[in-house]
Amino acid sequence: MSAAQVAPRRSRGIFSTIGAYLPHPTRWRHVVGYMVAVYRREWVGSVFSGFVEPLVVLAGLGIGLGVLVGDRAAEITGGVSYVAYIAPALMASQAMQFGTGEAAWPVLARIMWVRIYHSMVATPLKPTDIMVGVIAFIGGKVAFTATFFAAVLFVTGIATSAQGALAMIGVSTLTGLAFAAPMTAYSVTQKTDQGFAVIFRLVITPLTFFSGTYFPIENLPDWAQFISWCTPLAHGVALSRGLALGVETPNALAHALILVAWTVGGTVIASILFRRRMLK
Repeated sequence: MSAAQVAPRRSRGIFSTIGAYLPHPTRWRHVVGYMVAVYRREWVGSVFSGFVEPLVVLAGLGIGLGVLVGDRAAEITGGVSYVAYIAPALMASQAMQFGTGEAAWPVLARIMWVRIYHSMVATPLKPTDIMVGVIAFIGGKVAFTATFFAAVLFVTGIATSAQGALAMIGVSTLTGLAFAAPMTAYSVTQKTDQGFAVIFRLVITPLTFFSGTYFPIENLPDWAQFISWCTPLAHGVALSRGLALGVETPNALAHALILVAWTVGGTVIASILFRRRMLK
């Protein structure tokens, strides 16, 4: 066989390998449709928690802690009230925690205990279709809960405009996806849920305190600032706060692109690792 005949076959092999990791243009929507059908049985609980939790958080941390901070709030917040300072950051933080949680136990359950993903792989769906559908559905749930938080901020006057409140839903969704996608990649490799508690205790919870939620990142040491800006939450907080207060956020495009990069990168890695696991 000549070299000219071998080259096209190699090219076809390369494209075939790449194609195995690319989602089908429409099939991943079937995964979303299935997830939505299941979610219809439990959405009422999400509405209740999505509406009550923002009120509890704002009352406990915003108003209560704001009273303790008192007149010194202006030194921390740059002139706005403390509740107005931390409320949009708490919205981004809630998206992080919700997205990470949805990508942890539910994903592992569908692999190890319910084994729904095994049934999906037996259909024409590719592993990448399944992962893209799963992560897209998580993004939809984050947006659903973020809508209630944004409504509370708008009604209470913390979000200065309806356009800003709507944009905050998008930022929160992107922040949640930036954590959900990498967490999904981790979850598809696990056989037990023991590692999840470690991640939440040592990564997710500390990030809430060191990503500009309660005080400016600039108050941290230089090494801590560097670590904070390497994580998605700091970028989500910066965007959300700027939108709520109606002020221009420096490097807003860079913040958004970093969140997109975390989402896309996590989805790609999740698809590769999930495919390897399903083919074992």
